[in-house]
Amino acid sequence: MRKGLVLAAAASALLAGCQDASRQHLEESVDMVLMEPAPPAEAASAPGRAATPVVAPSIAYAYGFGLELPADAVPAVMGRHEQACIAAGPSVCQVIGANSSRVGRDAVEASLEMRATPAYVARFRAALDGEAKGAGGRVAQQSVESEDLTRQLVDTEARMRAMETLRDRLQQLLATRSGPLEQLLQVERELARVQGELDATRSALALMRTRVQTSRLDVTYSAAGQLAPDSALRPVTDALSQAAYLFMSTLGALIMLLAGALPLLLVVAPLAWLGWRWRQKRTAQRRAAEAARKKKAEGDPSA
Repeated sequence: MRKGLVLAAAASALLAGCQDASRQHLEESVDMVLMEPAPPAEAASAPGRAATPVVAPSIAYAYGFGLELPADAVPAVMGRHEQACIAAGPSVCQVIGANSSRVGRDAVEASLEMRATPAYVARFRAALDGEAKGAGGRVAQQSVESEDLTRQLVDTEARMRAMETLRDRLQQLLATRSGPLEQLLQVERELARVQGELDATRSALALMRTRVQTSRLDVTYSAAGQLAPDSALRPVTDALSQAAYLFMSTLGALIMLLAGALPLLLVVAPLAWLGWRWRQKRTAQRRAAEAARKKKAEGDPSA
């Protein structure tokens, strides 16, 4: 049992130390395969000579399309694209996300995110221009992005095979069930760690293969007013719209000013009125007192 544990520890150390070297070796091998010219048919068919392995490139593609459509046509066109993807089935096309927003009557923006097979993407691209023109719009933007995942796939597959070998050796050591309990627990912990890393590596490998086998498809839909060419009256209409905007902006500012001053007027106006009434009353009392004194002075000269 102790000898088996030593072998397991040595295998773990060798795996950790040799992963970098094997990764570099694999990358150099891929470079040599991609750069070297194909051997002639005579050399390949010569007896006793091994054929050079050929690594097929693994490319992940992402397509982007931007459509400009009339405002009323945006929901209909987006709905057709979404329903067509759903009807094709999850093995051919999957809807990843969709969103839309509308501001006012003419400003509409929407987007649809899908992942589909190359054949579905090819049919979608071929029919997109005609569909946009049929709805009264056009394809305003197209883009294609690619990412080479060949090295990552080769590296991940090699790492997964090495981890499977280590896992099998640990399982064999654990199957003997001899030795102290502490050593058995140590082997179980190492086996659990290796199995966890192996599952994570398999998930990453499956994700990369999915990216290679299917393509990302992003479609954006936008509408801002009617799609019409500029006319001779365009400067006049623009000036009128700007004048209307300026007028309404000024009116809005006056309304905001009135709304801010109204609470002050409701408090200050009654106080000002009461102060004015009090002053008028005091002035009347003062005048009445002066008139009484004058009258009294005129009626009693000796006073």
